[in-house]
Amino acid sequence: MRPLLFTLHAAESLKDSIFVGGDMEAGTIEHRRFPDSESYIRLETKVVDRAVVFLCDLDDPDKWIMPLLLAADAARTQGAHQVGLVAPYLGYMRQDQAFREGEAVSAQVFATILSRHFDWLVTLEPHLHRIAHLEEVFSIPARAAKATEPIGDWIAKHVEHPFLIGPDSESAPWIQRIAAHIDAPFSVFEKQRLGDRNVRISGTLDGLHPKMTPVVIDDIVSSGGTMAAIVERTAQDTQQPTIYVAVHALAKHLPQRITTNANFAELVSCNSVPHPSNRIDIAGSLIADVQDLVSLTYARHRL
Repeated sequence: MRPLLFTLHAAESLKDSIFVGGDMEAGTIEHRRFPDSESYIRLETKVVDRAVVFLCDLDDPDKWIMPLLLAADAARTQGAHQVGLVAPYLGYMRQDQAFREGEAVSAQVFATILSRHFDWLVTLEPHLHRIAHLEEVFSIPARAAKATEPIGDWIAKHVEHPFLIGPDSESAPWIQRIAAHIDAPFSVFEKQRLGDRNVRISGTLDGLHPKMTPVVIDDIVSSGGTMAAIVERTAQDTQQPTIYVAVHALAKHLPQRITTNANFAELVSCNSVPHPSNRIDIAGSLIADVQDLVSLTYARHRL
């Protein structure tokens, strides 16, 4: 029997692609809010002895975590033999240690909460620094799918003579993989963070020629501060407008210093988070891990 996929919050294009490519049955869920803003959840599709998968972006985790946990508990209580989570964007991974006395380590706390309610997790390119693997903080099987191929394929199809640019040294291995996938030249900047919305960009773009199109590839665009600083820095080396590619586009509005910059071409993002800039479908990157974990958990259930 095919897994049931319930969607709480995701890009429509991603949901449709996962339904088709993942060979899943669409479950229906009722979600509304009481006048006091508490969530009401009801699974309208029967889940007895079914593999249940919830698709829920956690780009606004304070808004979505409670309805998600209620839904997971409802599935478990009503007899689902497994409950998995596909969270293309996984929130609260940024703070992975206490830098000042008294700080909460959100990555560990959030992973513990999700591990208690789900049998497995699949996400996409999570924002990790000192955590090498998700299973360092999760006590359930947790997979981090890659966006390398879909991003590289989109660039190869839509950009002539691309020159790939990484925003900082942490992005270097990732940019190198994408560059190798499409046989494109690349360079990496150095980034110094001065605050939540302010960064300093330095470095050179060796190998960038006038006819090349600069393509910056970043994991997250949240405030747009890094994006603006990189586009302004890239303009010092080329007059070609810069295309900015983000795995996860979280910014509701881009700063004026970027939208009015003649050296900015467009923001293109993966459909990991619903956003007007969604152009790159990453369903294929998620499906293989989802199918593998559904089968693995089913085998354990049968034992």
